[in-house]
Amino acid sequence: MKNRLLRGPSCSLRACGRWLWVFAIVLATATAPAQASDSLAPDAVAFTGGYGKSVAIYGLALGWDALCACADLKAHGFETRLDAQVAYWHGHQRPTANESLWDTSLTPVLRWSPSDVAGAHWYIEAGIGAHILSATRINNDRVFSTALQFGESAGTGVAFGEHQRYELGVYVQHVSNARLKEPNNGLTYLGAVLRVAIR
Repeated sequence: MKNRLLRGPSCSLRACGRWLWVFAIVLATATAPAQASDSLAPDAVAFTGGYGKSVAIYGLALGWDALCACADLKAHGFETRLDAQVAYWHGHQRPTANESLWDTSLTPVLRWSPSDVAGAHWYIEAGIGAHILSATRINNDRVFSTALQFGESAGTGVAFGEHQRYELGVYVQHVSNARLKEPNNGLTYLGAVLRVAIR
């Protein structure tokens, strides 16, 4: 068990190198706005929960708004955000020797919502990011093969309260290794999120 938890991503040098470059670009983009404002403090905290394929997911995320000062995007109702999340996955198959793992992820998100709406309003959003799993297997038959995974998510929800401080939404998340190594069972699940602005 300990060896499996400590094992790193298993992929070719060329494939891993390509994805590490993508990850580095995401990190550089994420730190640019923070450096401009001289603050690394997050703008929001989110609590997430989901379920799919006999796996329950419980997560805590921090969000940084305005990944880019893109006037053209904002003029059409688009906003950007970076989410950093730690999630606990709990498998529900019994008996199993692979009942849980931890998932750490970093995901740039693009959101659209109606412009110039003062009260509660709805939104849609989507994101693609990188995940690192603490183990490469959960339950009896869900094998990820590599610790490095990629996630795609899409969701909708409503922002409400003073200055739309609170958000309640639902989303679909898919996590897999982009065929870096087989088997690549991946995991798709339906989730819910409560996000609260903290500054």
